[in-house]
Amino acid sequence: MAFLLSALMLNSCSLFQVTEKEDKPPPPEVEEDLPDHEHPEAEVIDLTETEAIERESTAYGIEYSMLEYGDGQLLRENMRVSLHYAGYLAENRNMFDSSYERGEPLSFVLGSGMVIEGWEKALPYLRVGDKARLWIPNELAYGESGRGPIPPGADLIFDLEILDAEEVEVPKPFVIDQQDTLITESGLQLFMKREGSGELPVPGNVLVVHYSGFLSDSTLFDSSLQRGVPIRFVLGASQVIRGWDEGFALLKEGSKARMILPPWLAYGEKGAGPIPPDETIFFDVELLEVHR
Repeated sequence: MAFLLSALMLNSCSLFQVTEKEDKPPPPEVEEDLPDHEHPEAEVIDLTETEAIERESTAYGIEYSMLEYGDGQLLRENMRVSLHYAGYLAENRNMFDSSYERGEPLSFVLGSGMVIEGWEKALPYLRVGDKARLWIPNELAYGESGRGPIPPGADLIFDLEILDAEEVEVPKPFVIDQQDTLITESGLQLFMKREGSGELPVPGNVLVVHYSGFLSDSTLFDSSLQRGVPIRFVLGASQVIRGWDEGFALLKEGSKARMILPPWLAYGEKGAGPIPPDETIFFDVELLEVHR
């Protein structure tokens, strides 16, 4: 899964695994005289041929160089962006991640916190069809903590190829009848918007779900609807946060509902990404399919 997506994403950006959240993954950055890497895709930029390219600076301390100009629309918030990238450590030019090597572009919604801050701030300078190189300081990437192959305090370089972008609607919370409420012993609150049919799912069933996650003040922090791809997980296998395993066991196929999760059923005293510590959150969900 792409390094760049926040752990909030339940699918592979998905990058949203409801089980363990990460703050945000990094985008790729590339500096001069990076070593020549073998890539399966010819489109990957040969870094050794672009050592002397001129850099421009943004207002946020990010530098970028245009490697090829596109003629598509300018990127902006609430667009679903599809791109290829390769990411490098600025210090030694070692590659740490590449969508080219996976053979699958990364898709995410700009402005939704799904990628590192450096990408969020730099991408509005680009348009569809552009190929660009970004130099991102560590404070706009993974900071003093680092992540995985990215050491603490690491500045990053990314080569990006913007493939496509389209406007997406920002999901809004369901209008819920507060009368239809179930409160479990664990503290989960379940509000039914539309009850489905059939039997309740059981542990081991594979569920296909659309969801939108909101903070207690109704701020959206993640949504499969924006990505246009539902997530799949095995019920009761601890692939998602505890509140999901409990809540979805109470929904029949076709149901739409709101799950209000106290911190101990969600991300606890540490929080995760845009979710503050000890935050009560809620998910508006639709259980699309149950595979038994």
